[in-house]
Amino acid sequence: MYGFVIETDSNQSLRKIGDKIIIGLCEKEIISKYNTFGKKIFLETQSPLPKDRNYPPASMTTSEEKDIYSTINILIKRIKETKSFAIKVTRKGDHKYTSTGLARNVAGAVFDNWPNIKVDLKKPKLEVVIQIINNRSLIYIRD
Repeated sequence: MYGFVIETDSNQSLRKIGDKIIIGLCEKEIISKYNTFGKKIFLETQSPLPKDRNYPPASMTTSEEKDIYSTINILIKRIKETKSFAIKVTRKGDHKYTSTGLARNVAGAVFDNWPNIKVDLKKPKLEVVIQIINNRSLIYIRD
C-alpha cells in the first residue's frame, strides 16, 4: 500500500474532497481509500499515483514513540536525500512525551538514513510532520 496526505484549506467538507479524489482515481483504475484525520485526508492506494497527483508520502500509526520512529524511517526511504530537515509535531490528548521531546527523539530516524543531514528549524528543505490525536498519528513528509 502507498500512503499520501492531502492538505486543503478549501471550505468544502473533507468528505466531499476525499470522495472526489477517490472517484478520479477509480476512473484511472487505481484502487484507493481515505480517512479524515483532523483537518487532513489520509489516502491509501494499492499502486503509485499518476504524476498529476503530487501528494506528500504519508503513513498512519499509533501514538507510540517507537512506532512513529519506525514509520519515519520507512517514509524517508521513499524520497531523495536533502540537505536539511525539521520535525514538526502537533498533538491532542494525553501522552507520555512533549512535542519537543518527541521531535528530538524521532529525529534519529532521519539520521539513520542520511547521517550528514543538518537540522534547520527555520527554513528546512524537508519537513517531517507528525500530527497526533489521542492514540493515532499521521506522519507525512513535505519537501
